[in-house]
Amino acid sequence: MTDIKSQLLLRLSERESEMVDFLRRLIRIPTPNPPGDTKAAVALIEQFLSDRGIAHEIVAPNSKVPNLIAQFAGDRDGARLVMNGHVDVFPAGDPAKWTRDPWQATEENGYIYGRGACDMKSGTTALLFALAELFAFRHHLRGSLALTIVSDEETFGPWGARYPVEHRKDVLGDCLLSAEPTSPYALRFGEKGRLWLQLHVRTPGAHGAYVHLSRNAVVVAAEVIASLRSLQEIRSPLNSPLTITLQKHAAAIDKAYGVGASKIISSTTVDIGPIRGGVKINMIPSECEFAVDIRVPPGVPYVAITDRLRSIMAKFPEAEFSVLDQDEASTSPPDHPMIDALIKNSKQVSNIEPKPIIALGGCDARLWRYAGIPAFVYGPSPTGMGTVDEVVRIDEFMHIAKTHTLAAFDYLSG
Repeated sequence: MTDIKSQLLLRLSERESEMVDFLRRLIRIPTPNPPGDTKAAVALIEQFLSDRGIAHEIVAPNSKVPNLIAQFAGDRDGARLVMNGHVDVFPAGDPAKWTRDPWQATEENGYIYGRGACDMKSGTTALLFALAELFAFRHHLRGSLALTIVSDEETFGPWGARYPVEHRKDVLGDCLLSAEPTSPYALRFGEKGRLWLQLHVRTPGAHGAYVHLSRNAVVVAAEVIASLRSLQEIRSPLNSPLTITLQKHAAAIDKAYGVGASKIISSTTVDIGPIRGGVKINMIPSECEFAVDIRVPPGVPYVAITDRLRSIMAKFPEAEFSVLDQDEASTSPPDHPMIDALIKNSKQVSNIEPKPIIALGGCDARLWRYAGIPAFVYGPSPTGMGTVDEVVRIDEFMHIAKTHTLAAFDYLSG
């Protein structure tokens, strides 16, 4: 390891308490999306950057949902690396279901609890401190480094990363790093696609005792839901290089996402969201609405999904569907130099060798891949993500910060 990288590691280790304190302050600023107001969180980050003399600007097509771009140049020409994080989080839900206050950022036994702890305020904090440390060593770097801290990620909304990617081409760069939750044992070079549907069932309806007069819209909806499970039979091509790679790393996939993840990572998945139907116990429901979240693995064309979907829906004349939103699956080259840099430095920092995999869900990295920019994701474990008692291990938080810092240094120092 070079003297400069040793210094970077030492500086980050010396700043652990400062990093933990900043992360806790960031978690204590509620930024649930919806509604998605992140002004106070972005202001805290602005102050951090101003105190260190790092140039930054706010890009906010919606004033309540600001995005921040910070950047600096090295001493010589070279590649442009972009790091991306977000500050909006899932809603906390009923605080009574949490064992600790979701907005107090409780530190206990080497963990920090709170909404956004792993998704992704720890990752965003790690990238922020990585930027600051690399800024101090900028005269040893080539090219430039940018950090985009965005909002509106949790709902895939238009005011977050989509806006700067579409309107500020300087945020694309030559490579993207993200610290979305993955687990220290897995780094992501791609992710599944997303197809969100709204289904509406309509029947005449009738008195609850007159079941001969009308089909029950809720029952029809249940039959549709059961039929939609056949979409899960559609998988990535069995012998494709991607499928073979994922099978090879099945143990890492289960370690990162939970036992059973490796069995579904190459499969289409179907999840049913909110369901609304019926008015009164003694009335046959005449309407039922429900949402469907379909995740499509790489290598599966959307036409395969939509053709099967239309075939299913043709059996239910009472039902119709509309597409709420969709994103194609995306991948980057699994042999990209950044993959090697992340693996090498992870081993150097903590003797952990992460395995390249794809994501079950989606994140902003897909937007860079759509623009032809290689994008890679490496973050802490997703413990409690999207449910109660979200948490991040402090040692994982520090591991991610150090690994990203050293990998970025390697990429920009040549």
